[in-house]
Amino acid sequence: MKNPCVVAVVVVYFPHETALARLLHRLALQVQHVVIVDNTEGTPSTSLQSTASTSQTWLLLGRNTGIAHAQNLGVELARERGATHILFMDQDSLPPADMVPRLLHTLASAAPDRHVAAVGPLCRDVKTGCIIPLIQRRGWRIQRTVPEGPEPIGVEYIPASGTLAPIAALERVGPLRAEYFIDRVDVEWCLRARHLGMYIIVAPECVMQHDQATRAVRLLGRTLYIGRDFRAYFHVRNSVAMATRAAIAPFWRWDQIVKIIPYMLLHTLTAQHGRMRMMGVLLVAVRDGLLGWMGKGHHVGMPLR
Repeated sequence: MKNPCVVAVVVVYFPHETALARLLHRLALQVQHVVIVDNTEGTPSTSLQSTASTSQTWLLLGRNTGIAHAQNLGVELARERGATHILFMDQDSLPPADMVPRLLHTLASAAPDRHVAAVGPLCRDVKTGCIIPLIQRRGWRIQRTVPEGPEPIGVEYIPASGTLAPIAALERVGPLRAEYFIDRVDVEWCLRARHLGMYIIVAPECVMQHDQATRAVRLLGRTLYIGRDFRAYFHVRNSVAMATRAAIAPFWRWDQIVKIIPYMLLHTLTAQHGRMRMMGVLLVAVRDGLLGWMGKGHHVGMPLR
């Protein structure tokens, strides 16, 4: 494709206005159009839309519909604007000035028989300064790796922010799971693509700044990224849902099942507002995942900020 039309879809929720302005400026130099979907409850969360250019479209939802639903809405608006590729972005990321051309080049350079569903950059966590490891599968073993060379590398899944996906791939794999609301949305979509025989690629020469989570903790020699307490509910519930109902390979179903107990222990040990309270919330998460009670969830009293 000689003249790709890249439309960025940025989902925001109570964004920091200065950081968002910096992100939108960086994107304006690399894509044909930017769709901003604002999930903030009530009034608009930023005054930036009042000065928006013709290359921006703002969709103000007035309520938190979840990241996947917002992304799906953004994709539909991008289609209407002639997008051939979608660039998914979070408000907490800042891409390098040449990220989109590099990702397009990586995508175009892939072998014709390698049907690529998505390509993304390496992500550097802004808190630790560390590159977030990539996930590769070697038979029955999962390997966390940080590439040392510039050559593109195939992985199992990547964070949504910074992901460039052809519209054709989105049509083949299907929309993001709106019922997941938040957490594991990108993982499930990528594993669904892999199950269809498609590839997920990372361009190591392209490094994007990203705020991975609220906290980074060291455990058994590894750095683990942990969000606020309420995110644990979605992490566990959606992992159970993936294991029981997602259109993914049997290996990854088993992987989710095996990791449920470690997930629960980790989130309980690192709970910010009481371990007993957290364990109760996580047991509810397991129940909801098994019964298919999805959406915004039953994490009563746990704020979504």
